[in-house]
Amino acid sequence: MDTNIDEILGYKTCWLIVSLFHLFFVTISANIHYFYSMRSSLSILFYLKFGSTPRDGRLPLMCRITIDGENTSFSCKRRIDPERWDALRGMMTGQDEEALMVNQELDQLREQLKTDCAGILQEYGSIRPKWLKEYTLGAPERHEMLLYMFNKHNEDFRKMVGHGRSMKSLRRYEVVYRHLRSFIRTQYQLEDIRVKYVTIKLIHAFEQYLRIQAGLKNNTVWVYMITFKHIVSLARAAGVIRSDPFSTYKNHHQQVERGYLTEEELQRVLKFQTDNATQAHVRDLFLFAAFTGLSYADVKALRWDNVRTLFDGQTWIVTRRRKTNTPSNLLLLDVPRQIMERIGEREAEHIFHVPSNNCCNDYLVDMGRRCGITTRITFHIARHTFATLSLSKGVPIETLSSILGHTNIRTTQIYAKITNKKISEDMTALAEKIKDLRV
Repeated sequence: MDTNIDEILGYKTCWLIVSLFHLFFVTISANIHYFYSMRSSLSILFYLKFGSTPRDGRLPLMCRITIDGENTSFSCKRRIDPERWDALRGMMTGQDEEALMVNQELDQLREQLKTDCAGILQEYGSIRPKWLKEYTLGAPERHEMLLYMFNKHNEDFRKMVGHGRSMKSLRRYEVVYRHLRSFIRTQYQLEDIRVKYVTIKLIHAFEQYLRIQAGLKNNTVWVYMITFKHIVSLARAAGVIRSDPFSTYKNHHQQVERGYLTEEELQRVLKFQTDNATQAHVRDLFLFAAFTGLSYADVKALRWDNVRTLFDGQTWIVTRRRKTNTPSNLLLLDVPRQIMERIGEREAEHIFHVPSNNCCNDYLVDMGRRCGITTRITFHIARHTFATLSLSKGVPIETLSSILGHTNIRTTQIYAKITNKKISEDMTALAEKIKDLRV
């Protein structure tokens, strides 16, 4: 029997079309089922671990991931006050900085888990809770963590001490690091935080911590906040953060009165006698500084090769300040010369054996009390005294600034106190010059 070619083609065409539609609908149905099963299979629960030992009344915050009946849990690295935890909503209550930061972290973690879950399913076709946990909780880059970056800076700074960096500056960085670490532990119950969490609120909270919990005075807080700002600026320069959280921060240095000894009080120190050999030694070191203007660090570092005979045939101390590395040249006066001859160690590299600064200050405070001096004497009072005495004797402030090794004459104006005697002498000289004027 003859077969109609048109009928055969018609049947084949219809079969092909039906097959294609069947494949299309099967694929769509599978994808729809896959999509909805993916969405419904993931469950995220934040909860407090009540079986653990409370620390300061706080409990560990945990996260449980459940996928298709299988689950795994992990710590969120936080401890929460149970009275402030909303178990139904899985979040902290309140609008303070801690609550806002915790809830923001939980929202970010929840969304990250959902995104990572979808990505794993799309790439591998299946997923288990442990896979998602390991994928999402990959540790943040260490350079993004504030205390890690701060500590790394301090380690690098330590290597430069003696090569353009001072031990005093290093110690300041280390002290600020310890305060910041204690603040983060106290305020947020964390061992470290990301640099991106440093906001103006956190900055103000840290300043308040330094003032109240640490009990520091304004100018110390001012210096420490500048140090903290420097660390954050390094993070910005490295591209870890984009904006400057310190851009709206304001803090000011308060001018304080610098103590010094009057000529009469300095005479009392010159005449002071004691049976304690160490105290007598410290007194001589103080007087040496009071007649040279050298700081404690400069006196301690003074070497015999710093004492030279120059063009005028006189003996000078030629050195550089330890603090600023600026030149400081001064004529050796009789009092410091006598002290060098009496207690200078000729066989040693450095001229003087200098006890610790705290030891010196303890002996000096006792000496001031025994001399009837109301000013609390510390080693740095000697430098203030030299500046004030020099200015009162007519040394120009520009010359004094050079002797003290200051980089800015305004610094000299802080140290050099204009005494009433100097004002009286200057006004008397002015009166003498204009005495012939008449109204």
